[in-house]
Parts: sequence; structure tokens; C-alpha cells
Amino acid sequence: MTKREFKRKYWYPISVEIEFQLRKFRRWIDKLYRRYWCVVLILALSPYIAFAIYQMHRDYSLIHNYANLDFMNSDFYTKWNTDGKPGQDPPK
Repeated sequence: MTKREFKRKYWYPISVEIEFQLRKFRRWIDKLYRRYWCVVLILALSPYIAFAIYQMHRDYSLIHNYANLDFMNSDFYTKWNTDGKPGQDPPK
């Protein structure tokens, strides 16, 4: 049996059946995608959106911490009100 005869007898019927099944599967996937494309888009973008929200939260918390560090050098801690007179330095 030559290679050509083998292909005609065994491989071509199998390959045609595989091709039919793949086309059928492709049509099913296309119908499903046309129906639910928005869900697929949301699922594809949700990791990026979640990471962006996490990064924004982290950045704003860092800005808040820097604001607290700057607050230590403000007049609130250098101008004490210990003796009833506002705006005076603490007693030595």
C-alpha cells in the first residue's frame, strides 16, 4: 500500500470528519460570542480595571501618608497652646 492509497483509504475520511466537527464547533463559538460579547469583554478587561483600582488606592494612601508627614512640620506642632495664650512656644 502506497502513501497515497493509505491517505485515500484511512486519512481522508477521518480528516473530513474532523473538519466538519471543527466547523460545527466554530459556528457554535461564533453564535455564543455574538450573543455574549459584552461579557467576554468585561471578563477580559476586569483584571486591568482591578489592578488600576488597586494602584489608585495605593497611590492615594501614599499621598495621604505624605500629607501626614508634612503635617508634623506645620504650625500645629511648633506653636503650642500650653499656658492659655494661643500661638506661644512651649515653656522651656
